[in-house]
This record gives sequence, structure tokens and C-alpha cells, in this order.
Amino acid sequence: MAAHAVLVPFPGRGHINPMMHLARKLASHGISVTFVLTEYWHKIITEAEDDDFSHAQKLGLDIQAALIPDCMVAGNMVDFFLSLSNMETHVSELLTNLKSSGTTPSCIVYDTFLRWAVPLAKRHALLSVALWPTSVTNFSIMYHSDLVGLQDCIDYIPGVPSLKPADLPSSILSPSPVSNEILQSIIDARDADWVVGNSFYALESKAIDALLHKTPVQSVGPLNMPSAHWGDGKGVSQCREWLDSKPARSVIYVSFGSFVQVPRAQIREIAMGLMQSGYCFVWALRPDKEASHVWEMLPVGYLEQCKEQGLVAPWFRQGEILSHPSVGGFFSHCGWNSIMESVSEGIPILGFPIGMDQFTNCKFLVDEWEFGLRGRSREDENRIIEAEEISRKVKVLMEGEESVRLRGVVERFRELAKEEVTNGLSATNLKLLADKLKEVKCPSK
Repeated sequence: MAAHAVLVPFPGRGHINPMMHLARKLASHGISVTFVLTEYWHKIITEAEDDDFSHAQKLGLDIQAALIPDCMVAGNMVDFFLSLSNMETHVSELLTNLKSSGTTPSCIVYDTFLRWAVPLAKRHALLSVALWPTSVTNFSIMYHSDLVGLQDCIDYIPGVPSLKPADLPSSILSPSPVSNEILQSIIDARDADWVVGNSFYALESKAIDALLHKTPVQSVGPLNMPSAHWGDGKGVSQCREWLDSKPARSVIYVSFGSFVQVPRAQIREIAMGLMQSGYCFVWALRPDKEASHVWEMLPVGYLEQCKEQGLVAPWFRQGEILSHPSVGGFFSHCGWNSIMESVSEGIPILGFPIGMDQFTNCKFLVDEWEFGLRGRSREDENRIIEAEEISRKVKVLMEGEESVRLRGVVERFRELAKEEVTNGLSATNLKLLADKLKEVKCPSK
């Protein structure tokens, strides 16, 4: 009987996507996968055209969806994070039902932020694998958070170059119930059998090496490589047709993620800056809590004014947009998935971090890896970046000598990433994990 893994993502788009990519990788190594989703996310994903589960089955991969109730508290982030423990009972019941049906899992693969997962795995005598959702560098910073003071120069974190306080993740800079949960999740991950990161050695070798003898984080990324293919849905086709009509590298893709909200005044400056830049754009803009529609976020008449220049919608398949030849730049909040997708497609980034780990990611993107520009810094948190400044930086990203340099750097990282997921360390680590799961003896029905 095939080894069986139960994968449990944190209930959020930016966490479900890399877990689904990991599910595909494990399934391609012969591991059967049960992918756990809350009712809300199950509905969103399975009602999409060419949804992830149907797509996996078309590829011959054994990935099945499992449904648990929406048991988290909606509203503010603190209540949501603290209610993640409500998932444990439902996942435990799922594990029991799988066993009674003759499908005994080998392990739980869980998002590191789900602190209850390792104790649950131990109670069910399963292996536990933590998927760390951001950079290994961030893992090292938070792993060593007890060492971190807020002096001007922080140059003693293993595997991490010199930082300023403004470069630190929000979970260290601004203690809160949520940041305490995140930091504690790092400590809890020490008890997992494996910790895997959506990264690759050529990008984060120093941080990976520094953690080698502590809590080794095995790099298995970028998990989104090879690139996703375009779907067959009508909406996707319309977007593709629009992109097909544009010259190579002439379009900038804009997205600030699905979690942290950008103030409406800033959204309007971004809108005008994009229009003033003269570059065509595709903008994934989700309505804020006070808006029912995208147009409510934008200057009056904006969508009509820019209908030839830009596409604006609440959501696009990001990997598919970035992989299109007409796209030449990414205006991003610097979420880790977005950085990995940009590297995978060889697209330089204009970084516009909002919070959490994003300022840290932007610091490394600009100063260490050098395939991005800084569009916003921690010092800008209390000001609105105006349209003229945004327009100017978009132009630097998309044209001229600096654009050529950025593109050359990210292309080199792209080739290194390809090598690692094909024949290098990421491929090796993933095979070792799959082989470990196959060693677990599961009784037949």
C-alpha cells in the first residue's frame, strides 16, 4: 500500500498555494495525499475553473480533498490566530476516520504556524513535517529572537548579514499575541521530524548552513517550479488574449497579497502612478472591508480612463501572469511566495512591503540578492508614497540600465533554481523526504 500523507495548510491563499505545490511534488514521488481544507477554502478552490484537485487528477496524481468545518473566529487577526487550535479536533477525527477506512497515514505535513500539529501527530503515532511558509533567513532571525536587541547594528544572528531594527520582521519589532504565536511556532517546530522550506540553497545558503546543526530546514523549493500552465477558463483566456496583444516585457504585474490591507489613499496614489508611468499593467486588487467592488477603491472614473492600459480584478492566477512573455516587472508586497514565483519566472521586483516579514524580504531582495528595487521602507509606514514617485520607480524597473542589470541577476537565480529543483539539493531533499515516508509501514485494509 502506498505511503499516505495528510497535508494541513494554514487557512489562507498564500499558505494553501505552496502546500498544494508540495502536495504535487510528493504525489509525483508516489505518495498518496489527503489535502485538508476548511469549508470556506474548499468552496473557493473546488469551484474555480480547472481547480487544483481536478488538475492534479488530470496529471495522474493521487491528491484528494478533505473537508473540515470553518472553525476559526472571523474578524481581527488576533482572534483568528488564537482560534487556529480549533482545527485540531477536526483533523484528529479525520485521521481516525482514515485509519478506520483502512487508509493509515504515514505523516502529517503542516504549516509551521499550526502549533497543535506536532502533538497531534505524536498522539496518532505519525511522522510530522513542518512546511515553513517564508524565507529560511526569516526562520533563522526568529529562531534566534532571544539574541535580538534593537541596537543600530544587529550583526550576530547566525547566517544573517548585518541588519537594522527596521529590517526585522514585525513579529520581533512589535510584540503582540499574534507575534508570540509565530515565535512560539518556531520553538515547536524543533520537535517536528522534518522542517522544509520553500527556498533553494543558492539563494539562502548562509542561513541554511547556519541552521544545519540546530533545527535543519531542508530547502525543497521553489515549490512552484516548473511553471503552472494556463487554464482553459473563459476569464483566464480573456486575460491571456490581452497579454498576447502586448510587446515582450512591456507589462507590469501588480499585487499586494491577500492578507495585509493597503490603505485606500495609498491605493489611489498607486493607481495614478501606474497610469502616469505609461506602462501597461495587470493589477490584482481585492476590495477592502468597506468596499464591495474594486472600482470603489480607485479614483472616480479610473477603470474607464485606463481600460486600454490596464486590467484590474480582485484575483488572477499569479504564476500564469508572471510566466507570460509580455510581463517584465512585478510590483509586489514582497510576500515570500511572490518572491519565489518572481525568481522562477526571471521577473525583477519593485518591492512595496506592508508588514509581517515583508520588510525583511525586501531588504534581502534589494541589498543581498540584488534583483529588486525598494519602493517603500519601514520609515515610510506613516506616509503615503505619491503617484510621481511610484511612476518614476516603475520606469526604473521597466527600462534603462538598472532594469537590464536587475533582469540579468534574477535570470541567473532562475537558472540556479531550475537546477536545484531538477537535479540539485531541492530535488535530493524532496526525494529523501518521500523515501522516509515510504519506509513507514501502513497496514492494508
